[in-house]
Amino acid sequence: MSPPRSTTEPKPAIVLAIVWAMIVVALGLPAIKTGVFDTLSTDDALRLVEVRDLLAGQGWFDLTQYRLDPPGIAMHWSRIVDAPLAVLILVLRPLLGQHLAEVLTLVLWPSLLMGAALWLAARIASQACAPEDRKRAQLAAIVVTALSIPALIHFRAGAIDHHNLQIVLLLGFVLCICALEHRADRAALAGLCGALSLAVGLEMLPAIAMASAVVVGLLVWKGTDVLRPACAFGAGLAGSSLLLALLLLPINSLTRPVCDAFGGPVLLLCAGGGVALLAVAGVARMRDGVWTRFAASGIAGALLLGAFYRSYPSCVASPYAQVDPLLVSFWLGRVVETMSVSELAQMQPQKLLGYYAFPLLTLGLCTAAVIGCTPQMRFRWIVSTITLAALCGESLWELRGAAAANIVAAPLCVAGIVRLRTEIVAGSRLVRVALLLSPATLGGIGLAVWPAFAAGTGGPKIAMPDPAASCQTISSAAALADLPPGRMMAPIDSGPAILAATEHAVFAGPYHRNNDGNLAMVHAMTAAPEAAHDMLRARQVDYILTCNGSFDQEDLVRIAPEGLAAHLGRGEAPDYLEPVQAVSKPGWTVWRLRK
Repeated sequence: MSPPRSTTEPKPAIVLAIVWAMIVVALGLPAIKTGVFDTLSTDDALRLVEVRDLLAGQGWFDLTQYRLDPPGIAMHWSRIVDAPLAVLILVLRPLLGQHLAEVLTLVLWPSLLMGAALWLAARIASQACAPEDRKRAQLAAIVVTALSIPALIHFRAGAIDHHNLQIVLLLGFVLCICALEHRADRAALAGLCGALSLAVGLEMLPAIAMASAVVVGLLVWKGTDVLRPACAFGAGLAGSSLLLALLLLPINSLTRPVCDAFGGPVLLLCAGGGVALLAVAGVARMRDGVWTRFAASGIAGALLLGAFYRSYPSCVASPYAQVDPLLVSFWLGRVVETMSVSELAQMQPQKLLGYYAFPLLTLGLCTAAVIGCTPQMRFRWIVSTITLAALCGESLWELRGAAAANIVAAPLCVAGIVRLRTEIVAGSRLVRVALLLSPATLGGIGLAVWPAFAAGTGGPKIAMPDPAASCQTISSAAALADLPPGRMMAPIDSGPAILAATEHAVFAGPYHRNNDGNLAMVHAMTAAPEAAHDMLRARQVDYILTCNGSFDQEDLVRIAPEGLAAHLGRGEAPDYLEPVQAVSKPGWTVWRLRK
C-alpha cells in the first residue's frame, strides 16, 4: 500500500523557482566580485570573440578566427551557440549599449539554461514514477540536480561555451527517448535533440549512439508494436540532421572529412542511422519475425559502419590525434578536463568520489530497476541505464564527461530510489535521502576523509594557476589595447583574453586545431635569441608577452634554459627587443620588436 500523500509538500514549480534563484546567485558571486568578464574561461572568451565577429558582419558559414595564428584558423565550433547569444546582445544593445548588453547576456544565458536543466530533470524523474510519487520525485530531482557539483561550473555567470547547452539538450533527449515506446511525438523530438546536440559538439556522441542502438533493439524485439515510434525517431534523427547540415554547413563542405565537429562523418552517422532504422522498420512491416528483423538490423548496421570506415578512416582515431606530440607534452597533457580517471587518481584522488561515485551508484540503481521493473517500464529503464553507462565510460576516459554523467544521473537516482518502494518514499524522506546521496555530499566526504588516508603520501598534483597572475583574464589583457594593433606572441592560455580585450592577433591558443600557431610560439621562445629573431620576423611578429605566472613560461625555460624565453625571464633582452613600460607590470612584460 502506498504511503499517504502529505498535504504540506510544497509545489515543485515553487521549489524549482527558489532553487534556481539560489543557484543563479551562488554561481554569480564570482562575477560580482571580479566582474563577469574575468569569470570567462579561455573557451568562453573566444566564444565572445566569435559572437562579436558575427555581429560585425562575418559570414554565417565562415567560422575562421582570423586573428588566431594569422591569417586565421577555422574553428570547430557551432553557430547554434553563437546565434542565441548574438540575438540577446542585439535585443539588449539599443537599451543598454554594447558593454552592458554583453554583461547581461553573459549572466542571462547560463541562468536560463540552468532553469531548463532543473525543469527537465524534474520531468525525467516524475515520468519514471507512479502518479502518487511524482510530486516528491520532482522535488528530490530538483534538489539533487542543483547539487550536481561537477556540472555546475558550466552554468556559472559567464559560461557561454557550448557545454551547458549540450547538457540541456542531452536531458531533453533522455526525457523524450524514455517515452519513445508509447509516444511517437516524443520519439521525433528525441531525434531532434540528438541531432542538435551533435551539431553543437561531439561530446555526447557515445551516449546518443548507444541510446539509438537500444531503439533498434526495441524494434527488433517488438516489431510492429513499436513501428510508429521507431519510424518517428529515425525520421526525426535523419531529417533534423540533414536540415541542420543545410543551415550550418556550406554545400561544398557536406562531405568533408571533419572528425572533430558536425560535418560529413557525423552527418553520415546521423542521417544514415536514421535511414537504416527506417529500412529495418520497413522490413518489419513486410515480414514478421524477430530473426528477420535481427538480420535486417545487422545488415543495415554493417553497411552504415562500412560506409563510415571506408569514407572517413581517419575519424576512427582519437580526436586529439592531430595534435603535435610536442604540444601534447607541453600543453594538452596539463588540461584537466582531458584527464582520465587514472591520471586524476594520481593527482587528485580526493576528488574521485565527487566525480564518479554518484553516477556509478545511480548506475547500480538503474541496473536493479531493469531487473525488477514491469514489462511496461523495461525499455525506459534499459535506455536510461545504457545512456548513463555510456556517459560513465566517457568520464572514465576523459574527465569532461563527468559533468553530463552526474546531472543525467540526478533524476535517474531519484526514480531508482522511488522504485524500491520502501518507506524512504514517504513524506520528505525521499528528498533527505537524495540529498545524502547527492554529488555534493559524496564529493564532500571524499575531500574530508582523504587526508586521513593520504598522511605521509605524496605524488604529482594538478597545478591550478591564478587566472590573473597567469595573464588569462580579460581585465589583465585590457592594457594591451593601448598599443597599436599588431601580431603578438603570447602564452597559450593568454591568447583568448587578448583577442577579447584588444584588436591584436595572437599565434597561440588552447585549441587542438591550432597546431601551427602553438608550435610557432614554442619554437620561437625556445630557440636561441638570434635564431628566434629570424622566426619572429618570418611571422611578422610585433610584440612578445612574457608572463611569469603562466605554465608556458616555466615549461619554456625548462625545455630550453638558454632559449629566448629564458633570456627574457632573466631580463637579458636581445638588441632587437625593447620593453614597453607603459603596459608592462610586475610579472608581465610586453616587448616590442624593433623594426
